[in-house]
Amino acid sequence: MCKYFTATDEFAVPTTQDMDPEHRGTRLMPGRMKAFLTIYEPNDDAHPSLLTLREFLAENTDPESGLVSYALLGPRLTIDPAPLLQLPPEYLDYRVGPGASFVTDEALAWSRSRPSDQTA
Repeated sequence: MCKYFTATDEFAVPTTQDMDPEHRGTRLMPGRMKAFLTIYEPNDDAHPSLLTLREFLAENTDPESGLVSYALLGPRLTIDPAPLLQLPPEYLDYRVGPGASFVTDEALAWSRSRPSDQTA
């Protein structure tokens, strides 16, 4: 079973995404992008070209800050490796798929304007 890790809000990067890939450039939306990592366990179908977590951390950890950052097809994304380093040691040999999550500013504003559900 895969394990998923998303950067915290403090590492969200402002950017613009094309929300309609069939009609490029017609629906550009501003929002926030965050690093998103998938760690594949042995029974998962990870592509053999993916780096192991050990390799990924070695290649993408900034020696000064200790943070992990990478760029795919957009802005450079950062994630705190602390939760990754708390995994059992065998996870260092599992494959990791770096990615990104994106939420529009419009969706963020809408979610912040809704009253939170509180139960007594």
